[in-house]
Amino acid sequence: MDIQQKRDFLMSLPLMEQGQQWLMERLGTLSVKEQHQLSAAILRTGKLEELADKTGWELQTAILHMDPEVAVDAVNCLLSLDGYEVCFPAGSYAQLGRFYLQHEGHLPERAMYYADLESLGRRYEDQHPGLFIGDCYVEYPEHPSAPRYTGQGIIPEDDEWSVKVKLSSPAVPEGVWLRLPDHSLVNDGKPDEVEIALHELRVNSLEDCVLMDARCCIPQLGDLMEQFADAQELINAGNDLGYALEEQGQGMPHFTERFAIALEFENCRDLRLALDIIQNLHCYEWVLRDDLKDFGRRKLLEAGVSENLLDSDCINLEGYGANLLEEAGYVLTSDESAYIARNNREFLYEWSNPEEVGMTLQ
Repeated sequence: MDIQQKRDFLMSLPLMEQGQQWLMERLGTLSVKEQHQLSAAILRTGKLEELADKTGWELQTAILHMDPEVAVDAVNCLLSLDGYEVCFPAGSYAQLGRFYLQHEGHLPERAMYYADLESLGRRYEDQHPGLFIGDCYVEYPEHPSAPRYTGQGIIPEDDEWSVKVKLSSPAVPEGVWLRLPDHSLVNDGKPDEVEIALHELRVNSLEDCVLMDARCCIPQLGDLMEQFADAQELINAGNDLGYALEEQGQGMPHFTERFAIALEFENCRDLRLALDIIQNLHCYEWVLRDDLKDFGRRKLLEAGVSENLLDSDCINLEGYGANLLEEAGYVLTSDESAYIARNNREFLYEWSNPEEVGMTLQ
């Protein structure tokens, strides 16, 4: 199907254009793990069983050809994938029993020979209902999430990822996607996105893979394929970004806004630099445009101006605050939402080289 045929096809579908674009992007970059989760979600609904064994463009075509009501069900399945836990490798009751002992039962390896793995797998299924999908066991959510999309308005953003990577191998030249961050490093080694993808690719390590494509959750960071030639390095970077986004600066107020403003301030177009910025947000001072009046008032109080005069509405406190900030070297963001400047704290570089990326040094 050529580009024009695809465009004509999309325009004929039941969902609105925004929904069509959302579905095409989401389905086109499903990771192997997500495909297993989606199959489980589809089979659980009892409405979309004909989709359970489809992948790739075949899956996209099938969903997008559905009646609007059914297509909305598909969207909600995609929005609920995080609730489906994946046990891997666990394609049988015996494997599920071994998975339980390794990652939750903490049974020593030599004791495995004395365990009834199949019985343990069935016991695990009783306690964690789900179903076997390929070489995985997918657990149903304990409490199914309420539908997040009704078919009207904007589809909720898919923002629980940092980088998506497409890898291929000699056995699977068309490639598969994986979605970062991979949580195996922070989840006691429990296999996650990378190991599931490697299994699908029939290889043992990322060194055996070819990097085919990459997407970042922050579009302005540019073409990751130009920045990274090595799959392992890109995946490490994607994991670090994902972990940092999840930690939210360990509870830093307005973390997301601070990070976005710092990226703009540094004119950041590189993932490596973004990783350093997100770890050094304490090196930036910022004042929200909405807080300018309070900022100007506070500075005048510090200068000895009486509260009576400040309460008289005869002084443009917002204008005075903006003037102070600009004089101190603060820069107004492009959306005019905040003023930002670098402070004198040491900026630590782990990923990027300041001479190469042209950091704003103050």
